[in-house]
Amino acid sequence: MAVPVLVDDLQDEPALRERARNIALTNADGIAHSVEVLAALGLVQSAAAQVKVYKASSLFKIYILNRSEAFFGFYPLRERTVAIGGDSHTFFDVTGKDTTLFHHSAGPDDASLGSQYVQQAQMWFDSVWSSIAYERQP
Repeated sequence: MAVPVLVDDLQDEPALRERARNIALTNADGIAHSVEVLAALGLVQSAAAQVKVYKASSLFKIYILNRSEAFFGFYPLRERTVAIGGDSHTFFDVTGKDTTLFHHSAGPDDASLGSQYVQQAQMWFDSVWSSIAYERQP
């Protein structure tokens, strides 16, 4: 993976990779739980969430809703230092909590910028989901 990577020599560090994996799984679990709560509270007629993973650095986030809206944001890279297992690691990592999301909406005109963006985002997602993504392991 491109990130996280150690600052000094841009080398992979398994402990940082595991940390990134755990953060991603925690975030995915939170989204799945939120979807389940919407259904349990009766705020939506029905809801379901399925999580798959793939082996790549997350450099952006994208949410696609009902194949008609997309929210996209870049993850900037930041240098940070954390202690893992008693060892201090300085590394480049992505930051996503404060990411600005850009909204794109499909409309009645398939040739509009919004419609094309949502269509291409969905095509990208479907291609990853059906090829290299797999059911996550606990």
